[in-house]
Amino acid sequence: MPDPLDTSMAVDGGRDRTGRETPPAIRWLDALNAEQRAAVEATEGPVLVLAGAGTGKTRVLTTRLAHILATGRAHPGQILAVTFTNRAAREMKERVEALVGRPVDGWHLGTFHAVAARLLRRHAERLGLRSSFTIIDTDDQLRLIKQLTAANGIDDKKWPPRALLAIVQRWKDRGLPPGRAAGEPDAESANGKVIDLYEQYQDRLQTLNAVDFGDLLLHNLSLLGGHADVLEECHRRFRYILVDEYQDTNVAQYLWLRLLARGRGNICCVGDDDQSIYAWRGAEVGNILRFETDFPGARVIRLERNYRSTGHILGAASGLIAHNDGRLGKTLWTEDEAGDIVRVAGAWDGEDEARTVADEIESLQRRGEALHSMAILVRASFQTRAFEERFLRIGLPYRVIGGPRFYERLEIRDAVAYLRIVAQPSDDLAFERIVNRPKRGIGPASLQKLNHHARMRRLPLLAAAGELIGTDELRGRIARSLAAFLDDVDRWRSLAETVALPEFAGTVLDESGYTDMWRNDRSVDAPGRLDNLKELMVALEDFETLAGFLEHIGLIMDNAAGHAGDMVNVMTLHGAKGLEFDTVFLPGWEEDIFPNRRALEEGGVRALEEERRLAYVGLTRARRRAIVLHAANRLAFGQWSSNPTSRFVAELPSSHTEKRAATGAYYGDGGTADTIDPARFVRPE
Repeated sequence: MPDPLDTSMAVDGGRDRTGRETPPAIRWLDALNAEQRAAVEATEGPVLVLAGAGTGKTRVLTTRLAHILATGRAHPGQILAVTFTNRAAREMKERVEALVGRPVDGWHLGTFHAVAARLLRRHAERLGLRSSFTIIDTDDQLRLIKQLTAANGIDDKKWPPRALLAIVQRWKDRGLPPGRAAGEPDAESANGKVIDLYEQYQDRLQTLNAVDFGDLLLHNLSLLGGHADVLEECHRRFRYILVDEYQDTNVAQYLWLRLLARGRGNICCVGDDDQSIYAWRGAEVGNILRFETDFPGARVIRLERNYRSTGHILGAASGLIAHNDGRLGKTLWTEDEAGDIVRVAGAWDGEDEARTVADEIESLQRRGEALHSMAILVRASFQTRAFEERFLRIGLPYRVIGGPRFYERLEIRDAVAYLRIVAQPSDDLAFERIVNRPKRGIGPASLQKLNHHARMRRLPLLAAAGELIGTDELRGRIARSLAAFLDDVDRWRSLAETVALPEFAGTVLDESGYTDMWRNDRSVDAPGRLDNLKELMVALEDFETLAGFLEHIGLIMDNAAGHAGDMVNVMTLHGAKGLEFDTVFLPGWEEDIFPNRRALEEGGVRALEEERRLAYVGLTRARRRAIVLHAANRLAFGQWSSNPTSRFVAELPSSHTEKRAATGAYYGDGGTADTIDPARFVRPE
């Protein structure tokens, strides 16, 4: 019986010479534009498909795979296709099967880590592992690092285990085993002990017959680079290699792909250098910029016809990204109408900005626009607070995508718990949440004693603690630590009656050690958590009493829980990549916020170009209208401050934008008489 995927006898017209109907390969190609078709048919040799936003990247990828199968160039088992998410892999499989009209089994399709794990299990013994190795999660990684930190006498307050683990992970993402990490940034961390710790960590994993996620690629590099027969086997097996979102690859993934493509050379990478926005998690935009150098004779095909956005949106986005030097270059265009001009609106302050957005959303809703077709895309998560409060106040349903709502975030819940225990000493839930945050040596055993005594005496935990201190139940260091905490709570209760609410809250977080806990934390989440604590101080400016603020929190949390159905989307720009909406609001386009000051200080020109790419991604999420906003003033810590409008606003072409400048920038002292030093929420360098 002829192979249904073998179309060597196919002729134009839909039937082969035997009269049998052929797969609809020609019909697939007819549905593509000229550039898309070229990308599908260029099956041999290295190919880079530069797919601009909204240009049909997924269609090209899946049609290319189906075309290779339907024309008999390869069987499923001879194709390697890698993605960044399981969802993308699943969608790719479903679309290809829909095109060829049958299940496609046996091909090597999945995320980088999934494909690498399968290859590693097949040859695990070459690296001293058993094929049954365990892939440990972040909690297990951290537990091992904590053990090794203690064993090496490393001060875990100065060098938190989570920060040391992040260093190890960065080295693995760069394809660096312990023996090659010397001379790298951070190599002198932990008094020069971090490389030894890395080596001990790897030895411990080997003993446990375990790997972490970074090892999947790192071990693959050792396997393919050190065992020629394994590499040759892969070269024989993988006739075609396809890579999605190539601009997001890290160094280890790039090196892995180069090794695999060294055989037949048939590698097709699809990506967009203008949408490379993940350097903070290891992505290296240079991988896509160097493609023609890395793969001599490579063909570069640009997909520039956009099927998503209007002409004005594309013109504004293209004009903005043209200010980047480190790019391959392309110009998006559309056959659709120019549409609404991109609006740039100034606001007096952050609250006015939120009110402007809410008014516009309600206006669009009255005109029949669905809420789910609108999105607010912020540079940093702390920016969502003003919008959330405004929406809750007017009853506008919303959802935060990619993270919790502002008052549901861990650090905000912790901070509010501190305020609750001051306002209401009988709040046992608040007490249990923060009595050991930051760590005071009050573990589960001590809490169990407190709970038992509280139940027996029918007392709140705070009062029970006061009774137990100094008894046989609680002595020594734990008793002293708990006594100091109780003294703090008493002092804060008196302070709450004498100073403005933002200053009071800032003092509580300072004196409790909570702010320092995050200032000294070297994890990637810590700066954002500090920003959120800073934004909490802004929220407190609107309230005269602690009781009033806590009542407000309770009410809005209750309102938030009641929404369902059609809702406005609120998310970060990073979280919006790959999504699209009819209407996109882009607030906070001010210097220091966007481009982000911290990013520029740490990364210089490279970081500025990534920030600009992030702005480009934000604009190109919009199908019909994009509205950029900036505030003339921001209230923080009792002081008005004025940031200049973002340089990105000036870079938007005037032919595609309508700019309404913010008025009334305030440069006086302003605010309350008692102010808080904003530096308390800044991490030390």
